[in-house]
Amino acid sequence: MTTAVKSLGFINRQITRHAKSLNELHAVRQAVRGYNTVPVPERGAGAAPLRAMLAAASGKRTFNLLAQGDSWFDYPPGTDLIDCLHSNHGHTITNIAVAGSTLNDEAYGPVPREMFGLPVGPKQSDDPDRITELVHRIREDKPQALLISAGGNDIAGDEFFSFINNARSGLPSVNKEVLDGVVNGTFKAAYKYLINTALAAAKDVGINMPVFTHGYDYPWPDGRGVFSFLGWKVGPWFDETFNVKNYPNNNEADLRVRREIVSHFITSLNWMLGGLPQDYQSQVFHVDLTGTLTSAADWSNELHPGNAGFAALAAKIDAALQANMP
Repeated sequence: MTTAVKSLGFINRQITRHAKSLNELHAVRQAVRGYNTVPVPERGAGAAPLRAMLAAASGKRTFNLLAQGDSWFDYPPGTDLIDCLHSNHGHTITNIAVAGSTLNDEAYGPVPREMFGLPVGPKQSDDPDRITELVHRIREDKPQALLISAGGNDIAGDEFFSFINNARSGLPSVNKEVLDGVVNGTFKAAYKYLINTALAAAKDVGINMPVFTHGYDYPWPDGRGVFSFLGWKVGPWFDETFNVKNYPNNNEADLRVRREIVSHFITSLNWMLGGLPQDYQSQVFHVDLTGTLTSAADWSNELHPGNAGFAALAAKIDAALQANMP
């Protein structure tokens, strides 16, 4: 039996039902990262260089944005894309991204009652879902644009195992049939559900809200994770699968073979996302970040750039905002 995606009318009724918990969750998030919503004129002395840059940059605009995503928008160990768009480019951003999120989580999953892995309230059987939270914030904040970051965690970690063939199998390294089915079937449907719902919600409250997507850059699957402590670890995401499937990492040539394999996934995701704007007249824009970070030194681990890397990527997103925002 197939269950249909939720209509905007149903989601609006869910917002009414869950208004109290949605507002409480938003208050908790704002207490932690509400600094990203502070406009440039209201920031302290530390923002003086930013104010000077904006004053000198003729025509450079700042926008009120809403962000939904994963750890590229919510990366507690360092800066992330949202931090850089706020601090380096002056945008104000309400951020409902959650580190570790999959595209499936963002489109169909419940709102996680945690931040940075720590609970912020007891789980309940009828907690609102992420799409309801997204529509709620569009209604409340009326953002000028929506930023989406999703898909990286769906092909990393345990999920990565099914996408590649064993090096000794005689088969191509990437199972292209599986990859194509997931990216151009499952992923595309989830992205279109997110985008269609967001655009309908924006229209419902009388705003023009373009949507901007990105498809990550090519990482270096060298076995680096975020941290490991007393058996609890975050990452690495690719190394174990590569080892089990006989792709070693004994030298630079081995690492480049691994990177080329992972690049197939990133390229496939970007091709799919790059085709979405043609379905939406001047409402959806894809920012291709591939090829920005060319060295392993640009990355903190297998999945996340370092601070300078995120800054370089954020500059490309800002350029897309400047070029395409009405």
